[in-house]
Amino acid sequence: MKDVKIESPEFKRIMKNLHLENLSLNKGLQEKVLETINADKPITPSVIKDLLSRG
Repeated sequence: MKDVKIESPEFKRIMKNLHLENLSLNKGLQEKVLETINADKPITPSVIKDLLSRG
């Protein structure tokens, strides 16, 4: 899988979907999300909760 970047269409789609749900991620949390996605780790509820608690 190719690396996802902030300017990639995939990440822009995620941010747009969050915006439609009246949610947003600050720049620091966006970077952490990208690191997690690009590390090829499975995205589980516990991983998401961990990111949000440290965000």
